[in-house]
Amino acid sequence: MSLEEISRNALRIYIKLVESEKPLGVRELARELNLPVSTVHYSLRRLEEMDLVKRSGDGYVAKKIIAPEGFLVIRRKLVPRLLIYSAFFIGVLISESILIAATGHNPDRVVVIITSLAASAILLIEGLYIRKRYS
Repeated sequence: MSLEEISRNALRIYIKLVESEKPLGVRELARELNLPVSTVHYSLRRLEEMDLVKRSGDGYVAKKIIAPEGFLVIRRKLVPRLLIYSAFFIGVLISESILIAATGHNPDRVVVIITSLAASAILLIEGLYIRKRYS
């Protein structure tokens, strides 16, 4: 069974546990994710069966850190890949802007700036939407 086979709520719970620095209880997870306690309890049982989380004395913790499809793990934070791609295009935008300031503009550089600006904005918005959807 993979992360893609679990419910959206179970995935939200798993992500919360991965990013948490301390064990979280069922009621705390339910409150933070605005979910019914019964849903959290059921999802935690499923995640335990998958050997992804374990119960500790103070609550539940992530046992394994597996990045869901479309995410990267960076220091116990799950970051949508689209945000990384957006950062790349922002870098292209900045470097082209510096080149234009230093050497003057030409049509090719203007096209690169417009394309980079559009790509970075679209990827940033979509990446933030995905992040919000699972938090």
